[in-house]
Amino acid sequence: MFNRKNKPVVKSLCSIADPNAPFNYVEAYKMLCTNIEFLSATQKCKNIMVTSTLANEGKTNVSINLALTLSGYNKSVCLVECDLRKPAIHRYIDTKRNSLGLTNVLKGQSDVSSVLHKVSGTKMSILLAGSIPPNPSELLSSQNMKALVEELETKFDYVIFDTPPVLLVTDAVALGKYVDGAIFVVKHNFTDKNAVIQAKKNLEAGGVKILGAIYSSYSAKQASSYSKYSNYYYYEYYSHDADDKSGKPKSRRSRHSSALVDDESED
Repeated sequence: MFNRKNKPVVKSLCSIADPNAPFNYVEAYKMLCTNIEFLSATQKCKNIMVTSTLANEGKTNVSINLALTLSGYNKSVCLVECDLRKPAIHRYIDTKRNSLGLTNVLKGQSDVSSVLHKVSGTKMSILLAGSIPPNPSELLSSQNMKALVEELETKFDYVIFDTPPVLLVTDAVALGKYVDGAIFVVKHNFTDKNAVIQAKKNLEAGGVKILGAIYSSYSAKQASSYSKYSNYYYYEYYSHDADDKSGKPKSRRSRHSSALVDDESED
């Protein structure tokens, strides 16, 4: 979304730090972070990929607010924009789409520390997508990407990777082998069940560990009084150590609200 002068349309980010954010909205992200910290106590859960089946399911909502919430726990966090085909995070930090970022680092054109954008008042940094490349999947599966993941791991407590939808391109699966696990976002009354099942199979076939799922845009009418926070999420945390006799993992759920003003801008 650009105007005729090719200037980026700056979007307002409704973060958990907003003093007008509803209590349930803030608590939902805290619950998500608490579950991640529980996982971290028993397994490596530092590099986390956020993805979805299709576009417009709210994965960037989750990525940004998850990073913000973790930073609120005095954790240093880096949000890495890995949607190299349709980058959007630049809209929320008032910068140009072609700013130096991930692709420039992977090509050896820039040092990662020189292209990180620090979010004022937080311990959060953002690594934008950078120049749009002709070969996103190859870049994300490259040894340079592996080295970058390892480098960021030494500099931050958590690294959140916002990736493209699984069924549209292979980018998320390509990157998945370098991360500790994935959070899978599914939009209510939007994504076909069979498509979700296939996306899950694609991730697992690529060796990607699914940490849990977020059910997005649930019960929007009930939240209409919250205006810009009008969409809800259910977070489902899978504990494979607590499987019942049927082999099905047990789960816990909590409600999440939409993290951004304009859902149509989400990938």
